[in-house]
Amino acid sequence: MINMDYQTQYNKILYIMKFMGMKGNSFYPFSNNPSDQIYNQQNLNTNSFKSAADISSADTDCFSYQNTNLNCNYDKPKIYENRIVVKNPNEFIVELFKEFSEKNSLCNFTLFEKSINIKMNLEKKLLKKMSLKEYFSFFSEASYLCLGIPYLDKKCNLSHNIFNPTLSSMNLLIKSKNIKKENINKYSNDNFSVFNLSKDLIKIKFDEKNPPYNRDIIQSKINTIHKILKKNKIPLTDIVKENSYFSILWTPADTYKIKSSFLSFYNFDFDLVGTLVIKLDDYSWFTTFCTDVNNYKYFKNEYLNKINIIENFIKKCHNINEEDKLDQQLFSNDYKHFVYNY
Repeated sequence: MINMDYQTQYNKILYIMKFMGMKGNSFYPFSNNPSDQIYNQQNLNTNSFKSAADISSADTDCFSYQNTNLNCNYDKPKIYENRIVVKNPNEFIVELFKEFSEKNSLCNFTLFEKSINIKMNLEKKLLKKMSLKEYFSFFSEASYLCLGIPYLDKKCNLSHNIFNPTLSSMNLLIKSKNIKKENINKYSNDNFSVFNLSKDLIKIKFDEKNPPYNRDIIQSKINTIHKILKKNKIPLTDIVKENSYFSILWTPADTYKIKSSFLSFYNFDFDLVGTLVIKLDDYSWFTTFCTDVNNYKYFKNEYLNKINIIENFIKKCHNINEEDKLDQQLFSNDYKHFVYNY
């Protein structure tokens, strides 16, 4: 890791957390500043793909489904049950497999989940200085620019679907002293609930009730938390991480093309716990694209296991044993949509 002061390093992290774009046959962090290519020297890892602002399209009338028309050189792909064998892939598909495949296999769900994973290997000194607002800069930027997610259709054409992130839910325990009762009452509403657990500990719960097309940007939600605590800066070290998490709803801009939305759960250690599909379309998201018909991965089983992992993660954050049922009162509004639409 290059030695640099905190502000310089943090600024570079913001750039590296921008979405990766596919240029020619290579992947690299998207940045408006050519000098920022030195980021590759840093020990950072993010699998994000590219922003809507970085996608070129020949079809300006269909911004929400940007089709770069990167066709495979295929001889009518052989379609088997739950899998498509890719024959003679072009350079773009080769790079896609090189970057994202597992056991020579891809599916659109893994392309999505790896694109919204923000796992990073950061210096402990930097983590100690990072604030809640800085942590959410990744998602705030995505909410302004939207996110272009790679997508393979049944003919192996590579397209990009545009998704918009909004804060879905949050369970936030913060070490904070002397929060005034009137301030708690002021900000407790249909979406926010604030509880004094002790004189040094406060819990802020957020559950978005508005439909996706009528939600505020993520930054406004974080600003509300600062108003509740009457602090301009909330360090991550003040967050009780073992009991805190948040979820992001990723909504397609073109709901005619894509019916599914994605609900992703994160902790405050740069870890994506997992993603749920609302209005599941097995064929679109879990069909396996492979280069070897005799050696491929079936992704759906892994997803079914991830459903249990997410539920147990929520239980742990609320101090509930795994063998006990998750209280439906803890279901967020969007989580209920997953349960009812699965």
